[in-house]
Amino acid sequence: MYDEEASKVNLLSVLGTRLSRKANRSEDTVFIYFAGHGAPEKDPLSKDNDGISKYILAHDSDPQDFYATAMPMDRIAEIFARIRAERIIFISDSCYSGGSGGRTILAKGRRANLSGAFLNRITQTGKGRIILTSSNTNEVSQESDKLQHGFFTYYLLKGLKGEADLDEDKLIDIDEIYRYLNKWVPDKTNGAQHPVKKGEAEGQVLVGRIK
Repeated sequence: MYDEEASKVNLLSVLGTRLSRKANRSEDTVFIYFAGHGAPEKDPLSKDNDGISKYILAHDSDPQDFYATAMPMDRIAEIFARIRAERIIFISDSCYSGGSGGRTILAKGRRANLSGAFLNRITQTGKGRIILTSSNTNEVSQESDKLQHGFFTYYLLKGLKGEADLDEDKLIDIDEIYRYLNKWVPDKTNGAQHPVKKGEAEGQVLVGRIK
């Protein structure tokens, strides 16, 4: 979904309803990719004990009213739980901290941390849940006008086209793409951005095949 299509209602409908109906077998594998803005908001009831809620912003989200118009990251855990597929890979090129020049919007000057504890909580909704995020705690997911992508997305696509096939078996698994991203993204952002992977799955988790 692009631009106007990516409204909050459409995101919830596609991910929470249509996808859960389509991926209704345990042997299915689901890939969810999000490139966009994240935002933090002060919340004394935060489950992560950091006083901050984290949101994914839809096209129609209102920066003055995240609670009503944006998607809380906790909804991702609910969406995972609604999908019967044993393997769900969620790839996110966004962040919830930092300043200008990246995929984040600051609310009332707050910085939000996608802590290891938070990501572990999201991936513990079932076995085979894996999250690959574009940046570490307190880092900004940087964009490049020259590349016309965020650095993470640019090298994700480049890796899936073949460069991440480290063992040259024509298959790219989640560990290969993660190692590839952790080589190039920090290098091209002068060490300012480091992708993070959380969650585990039994066996090889393929994310690409080379023709």
